[in-house]
Amino acid sequence: MNRLFHSTAMHALLPLRLRLLRQIRSREGWDQAKIRSYQNAKLRDLVAHCWQYVPYYRSKWSGSIASPNDIQNVDDLARLPVLSKDELRENLPALTTTAPFIKSDPARSGGSTGRPTLFRMTHYDEQMAWAQMYTAWSWAGYRIGDPFQCVGGESIGVGLGDKRTRKDWVMNRWTTSGSNLTIERAKALAASPHFQTIRFLYGYPSAIRELCDLLKTIGDRPRALKGVVCTAEVMRQDVREEISRTLGGIPVHDQYGLNDGGLFAAEGPERDGLHVFFSRGVMELVDDGGRPISDIGRSGRVIATCLTNLATPFVRYETGDEAHWYDTGPVASGIRWPRIGPVDGRTGDVIYLPSGRRIAMPGLTLVMRWMEGLNQYQFIQTTPKSVTARLDRGSNFKLAEPEVLSYLRAKISDEIDWRVEWGRPELTQNHKVLIIRNDWLRARGLDRPDGTPK
Repeated sequence: MNRLFHSTAMHALLPLRLRLLRQIRSREGWDQAKIRSYQNAKLRDLVAHCWQYVPYYRSKWSGSIASPNDIQNVDDLARLPVLSKDELRENLPALTTTAPFIKSDPARSGGSTGRPTLFRMTHYDEQMAWAQMYTAWSWAGYRIGDPFQCVGGESIGVGLGDKRTRKDWVMNRWTTSGSNLTIERAKALAASPHFQTIRFLYGYPSAIRELCDLLKTIGDRPRALKGVVCTAEVMRQDVREEISRTLGGIPVHDQYGLNDGGLFAAEGPERDGLHVFFSRGVMELVDDGGRPISDIGRSGRVIATCLTNLATPFVRYETGDEAHWYDTGPVASGIRWPRIGPVDGRTGDVIYLPSGRRIAMPGLTLVMRWMEGLNQYQFIQTTPKSVTARLDRGSNFKLAEPEVLSYLRAKISDEIDWRVEWGRPELTQNHKVLIIRNDWLRARGLDRPDGTPK
């Protein structure tokens, strides 16, 4: 189907999403004063709602403010205590709104930190999140209705096909597993009727890099491609360059998103820093003492406040990420929003198996987030076909070790010799979890089995 057909379908079936997209794009020229005025008004409404309808916040804030009227602007947020991930998990019912007029659906974070987060999300907030995403994609060359390929998804098991949903059909979206990457799957993708019509590619940088390596091996690439956007994982410069080079020099954009906390930032057409979106969330950068950071280039903790999700409101949420302000001036494309530099977030290695299959991070996080009661997890490859799953169990974790092994074989791979190790993952020097740690390759000083140095 052509782009016009799918664009018409999307306008008919997703009117709120596309209306919000137009609204966001119309505000690209807003300066910091106008942005703050908008956020101040939204913040006052959010705090008033939390005070009346979210029991945990009223109790938590009672020692810091006397009433919601004490919070009048974004600067006043510093008066409120930070909400940790552990607090959220342990007090979820009391952090969910009691307002009967708020309708919501269950949602779950991607679990890329190794600790999935449960929450509830309103329809408006979900559509705002999509509208922000479309805005970032448009900066990379995407147009509504364009055929695009996602490299990720939960199709981690066997088989060459990736099932399309009704939603995929409407959006003109195609998917391929980011964690079941083989030369056979790459050949099947390249031979598919839609492959040479794809205009946009989206996914984890590690998974896209592995797919590009396979496409390079078979000597093919999508010739109609106009842009690439990578997300949810730190994108190293060498990975960005390798993806672009393999795809014929196509520009590769970076983006940062925190769906639960409402934060979003993305590179514009210039790819010079990530513009911080403001319609859905407030981003604070604070030092170790909790003091606000406004200096350019000075790194700090990222604190998130979501302005549009009244179901499970995230107010001063500790994200676990670090970032720095990159610039506050406008760019040639006319976007005037403040920019941050690359986020010091999450990354990881790739599992390589003797069969040639490559397992990158995205599918693992999507599979493991459904293991009830699991706090954190980490996969450590120790030999060409041996992987240790290090699991940190919560009090409500019910599976015995044989059941865990059966789950890993069924959901990820029965080609792997699995071993389960109970305990918390080992953190990197900057206190992050490497979801995949390939000790087998690291011990040999390699990035890939083909001899690519680390």
